[in-house]
Amino acid sequence: MNYFLTDQQKEIQQLARQIAKEKIEPIALEYDEGQIFPHEIVKILGQADLFRVFIPEAYDGLGGGIMEMSLVVEELSRACSGIALAYAGSGLGTIPIILFGSEEQKKKYLPHLAAGEYIGPLP
Repeated sequence: MNYFLTDQQKEIQQLARQIAKEKIEPIALEYDEGQIFPHEIVKILGQADLFRVFIPEAYDGLGGGIMEMSLVVEELSRACSGIALAYAGSGLGTIPIILFGSEEQKKKYLPHLAAGEYIGPLP
C-alpha cells in the first residue's frame, strides 16, 4: 500500500524489512516455541538505529514519531509479532518520557533509548 511516505520513511521501512527477512524470519519459530526474549535482535535493531526513528533529534534520535515507529513494527511483524512487540514495547515506554518527562529525564534516558542500550524505558 502506498502511504505517500517520505524518502526517509521509505528507507526506514526498507531497513526494517531487510532485518525482518534476514535476521528474524530464520529464528522466529525457535524464539516463539522457546519463549526466548530476542536480546540479539534488539541489539541488531539498535545497531541499525531503528530505536532512533521515534526519538527527537535533540536527544540523539532521528526526529520521527509514531508513524516511523509503526513502519518498523509493521515490517518486523511480518516475520514475528513477538519480536515486533519487544520493539514496540520500548516505544510504549519511551513516548511518555518524550511527551511528559522533565528535561533532566529526557537527557538522562532518551539518548540511551535511541541507541538501543535501554529498552522499555529503563535499563
